[in-house]
Amino acid sequence: MTHINSHLIALINYIVLVPLVYFIPTWVTPYLPNNHLLQVCIVVALIVPIMSYVVMPLVVYCFGKKASMLEKH
Repeated sequence: MTHINSHLIALINYIVLVPLVYFIPTWVTPYLPNNHLLQVCIVVALIVPIMSYVVMPLVVYCFGKKASMLEKH
């Protein structure tokens, strides 16, 4: 398995996190109580699984697939 550049992973994290951090609080906050700490905890509890279980596995899969195609040629 080919190692994915850590700088590329950091860039992808940044690119994906910006819209998540921008939009999710706006969408979720109207349904939450006025406690700001609780709001932040719930928003983070939504963003972290999206990054951990959706985005990063897709990135690793796509880059791993691309790397294996390059190794065959």
